[in-house]
Amino acid sequence: MEQQTLKMRVKECDKLVPFLKMVSNTTRLKILCILAEGEFRVGEIQEMLGAKQSYISQQLKHLKLHGYLASRREGTQIYYKLLDKKFVQILKALRDIL
Repeated sequence: MEQQTLKMRVKECDKLVPFLKMVSNTTRLKILCILAEGEFRVGEIQEMLGAKQSYISQQLKHLKLHGYLASRREGTQIYYKLLDKKFVQILKALRDIL
C-alpha cells in the first residue's frame, strides 16, 4: 500500500475515536443497542437496564449532546431515538464480529 494512502487511512481512524470513546461506557453502549430497535421513553430504558433513572438520564443527555440521539417530549414523557441510522449498522457490524 502506498504510504500516502496509508497516512490517509490513519487520519480516517481519528474520526472513529469519539464514537469508540462514547461506547466504551457499558451503559451508553446498551442504550444505543436498545435505541437501535426504535424509539423509547426514559422509563422504558431505565427498566430494561435496571439502573437509576437519574443515571440513565445523565447518559442519554451525554449521548444527545454529542449528536448521537434525538429526543421529543410528549406531555411529561421524553422519548429518545438514534439520530442517524448509520449507528444501527455500526452496532450490527460490531455484534456480527463477535
